[in-house]
Amino acid sequence: MSAQNSDIKSNSPIKFIAIQTEHARHIQSGGSDANGLAPEKMVSDGEGFPCRHCLKGIEKGEEVLVISYRPFPEKQPYAESGPIFIHSKACEAHHSNGEIPENIRSQGVTLIRGYNSENRIVYGTGKTIRSSDIRTEALKMFEADNIAYIHARSSTNNCFTCRIERT
Repeated sequence: MSAQNSDIKSNSPIKFIAIQTEHARHIQSGGSDANGLAPEKMVSDGEGFPCRHCLKGIEKGEEVLVISYRPFPEKQPYAESGPIFIHSKACEAHHSNGEIPENIRSQGVTLIRGYNSENRIVYGTGKTIRSSDIRTEALKMFEADNIAYIHARSSTNNCFTCRIERT
C-alpha cells in the first residue's frame, strides 16, 4: 500500500492512511469488491457510516456503498476481508497531517493491531483503546522493531478503519 492519500507534510511521527483513491473510484463507478461483488447501496441514517476514503462520517440521507475490503497487498492466511462503507459519490481523499481523523475521533473506542513487514498479525498487539489515545498508543506500539504498520478498526464490529504508519 502506498501513502498516496497521506502526502501532506507534517512533523507528526505517524500518519493515518485511508483506502486509495483509485480503489474508491473503482467501487464508486460500480467496480467489484474484494469478493468480486458489486457494491451494495443503502442510505445513511447519519449514525455509524464512516467513509474509509475521506475518513469522515456519511451524512444522513446520503447514499452509502457497502463493500468487502481486504487491506492487504496479497492473499494469505492473515489477509482477512470485511465490510466497510464509502460515499457513493466521489469524496476528497483523506490527507494525513498526523491529526486523528474524524471517523476515529467519533468512535470513542478503537481497536488497534500491529502487523509485521510480511503482513502478519504481531500477536499480543491487539487492544481496545480510547480513540483520543490512538496517537500515544500507536507510538508505543511502533517502539517494537517488528511492527511495520498498525490497523485501526471498529472496536465493536472489527471493520477496518484505516492504516497507521510511521512518517
